[in-house]
Amino acid sequence: MRRVTWLVALLLTMAVADECLAIAGTSSVASTGQEVSPRDSWPKGVVELLNDPTRTEGWNDWFSEWPNDVCHYAFDVQGMDDVNRLLEKLAKIEAQPLHVHLSFLAEPKGLGWVTQLPEKNGIAVIYSQGDQAQIDQWYGHVRKPFGVIEFTATPVAVPPTLTIFVQNAKIDLDQLKIPEGIEVTAGYLPGPFLRWNDQREQQAEKAPPAAAKAPELDEPSRQAMERIETFLKRRAE
Repeated sequence: MRRVTWLVALLLTMAVADECLAIAGTSSVASTGQEVSPRDSWPKGVVELLNDPTRTEGWNDWFSEWPNDVCHYAFDVQGMDDVNRLLEKLAKIEAQPLHVHLSFLAEPKGLGWVTQLPEKNGIAVIYSQGDQAQIDQWYGHVRKPFGVIEFTATPVAVPPTLTIFVQNAKIDLDQLKIPEGIEVTAGYLPGPFLRWNDQREQQAEKAPPAAAKAPELDEPSRQAMERIETFLKRRAE
């Protein structure tokens, strides 16, 4: 069932050249206690992860004229045994790359364009995935340039990604067991693409690296970020 949000008098400068009304919203793609059916475009192993008994709701955040292929699924993990089981299932997905994002937050807030989760939702783990076939179809007929975006090639879909919210009381990085073959970084939920393949992205990659401005964090978030940095440093040794 689709819950539609009308965005009145929104100038979609990133997507269209003219002023227009755009629509955005959230579609439910999974519910607690109901199995998720496999899709032909999913790599082997995805449905096994999505039908883990801890999986609850799933959402597709969408915005008009975009491919809207990324879906997010929440997991009601009770501790690190559940988290490590999900990581084992992630490692068995027959796709590359496989990603883990470590967020300094205690729970997710926004998903994509407009979807906002309620405060104190308590979600410690979210699985996200795009659909390259859906992007390919969209790219085949989308205007070029797409508003102010000048694509040079088809964007690359979000790969299988687990985001773990480190400040959540259910997460203990000392007990986190990440199998081989999974790329681990600090970060929030993935955006619409893994790679945009546009001129802006290419120019940014050619430019000299700029010093990143550290975000202003409250004390619990700062401590969580330090734990993430320590974990990543140990993993790299």
